Amino acid sequence: MMKFWIKDLLLIVLNICAVKGFTEINVSCVYNSICILSCSFRYETDVLHWHYITRTGHVNVHSYYENKDQFEDQDPRFNGRTSLVEDQVTGRKTSLMLKNVKVQDEGTYRCYISNDDYGAQTSYVVLQVDAPVQRVDMVRAGNSATCSSEGVYPKPELTWSSSRQSSSTVQQTEEKLYNISSSLKLSDMDGDLLLSCTVSTRLNKWTTTTMWRNPIVTNTSRAQISCSYTSTSFMDFNLLWRFKHTHVIMRWNRTDGQHVSAQWKKHVEAEKVSDVLHLHDLSSDQEGTYSCELSRAEETTATHTLLMVTQKDINTAVFWFMVGAMVVVMIVIIMVLVYHCWKHSKSDPMRGQPLERGRVQNNEHEMEMMMMEMKNNSIKINKYPETMKDAV
Repeated sequence: MMKFWIKDLLLIVLNICAVKGFTEINVSCVYNSICILSCSFRYETDVLHWHYITRTGHVNVHSYYENKDQFEDQDPRFNGRTSLVEDQVTGRKTSLMLKNVKVQDEGTYRCYISNDDYGAQTSYVVLQVDAPVQRVDMVRAGNSATCSSEGVYPKPELTWSSSRQSSSTVQQTEEKLYNISSSLKLSDMDGDLLLSCTVSTRLNKWTTTTMWRNPIVTNTSRAQISCSYTSTSFMDFNLLWRFKHTHVIMRWNRTDGQHVSAQWKKHVEAEKVSDVLHLHDLSSDQEGTYSCELSRAEETTATHTLLMVTQKDINTAVFWFMVGAMVVVMIVIIMVLVYHCWKHSKSDPMRGQPLERGRVQNNEHEMEMMMMEMKNNSIKINKYPETMKDAV
């Protein structure tokens, strides 16, 4: 082991002094991916050390000697993430494979190899880590619109297509990734609103263009909502329809074709493959915002459309049904009354027969004569006692 202790001491000296055969390679790797750091030497290796250079020295990343990998001195943050792979130039297992690359892995790595016959050589690899922009979201609330992207590295830039007043914020997470957000003030205006926002880094950029359309009002059980507002064929994009921003209605892509969610199959005409959503059997439950998203590499276009269902035809049908039912009921009631009147008139011959006007008048006259006669008789009876008294 004394032999290897002396070689470790030699590494410190080599880190300070320029060593013959010194090389440097720049490598860019994507965050959370597998990264290969090349170390190319033409002769067999008895000892190999990969180190990460720090401000105060270095830490061990991976070591190989005595014909096997050595992990005793490996820095804890690299545990289980390293292995040696064949170099593409020499075919020897000298290159370092680093798994699940983190922002903290960014920096300079040193590859040191030695051979008893050929001596020692050192090469350096400068690793840059990139977390590319993978999505840019845009939402609207009241008189402002917000554009945002998360999990980006290095620090991104955000630009609007509009010259309106905006304010931006950038935050860094524990993983050293950046979240960026910008809000744009909107003026009161009628009509469709179209905005475009771009988030960019040194590796890539992503542009999202969003349109908010005026509401669509339907008084039938059917509606059509268009997605694309450009002449670009939707076949070049992946298509996604959502309801109220969260419920997936339909997906389409060139590889898997079209897929409609189970709860929307009774409302979507799936046989019509286009960027227009054909809806039927609508009710108030399907009233809300429909969002369409067309996306491909580094580009997204979206539209948001509010659908209002008045159900005029359904209410009208119910109204006329009720009117018809009432008419039928009234006809039945009239028929029943007529039947009862006819039945009673048939059982009583005098019932329902009209009286002659003269007969009615004669009856009235006879009644008056009878009343007068009864009155006169009453007067005569009252006078009898006086007559009888006089007679006596």
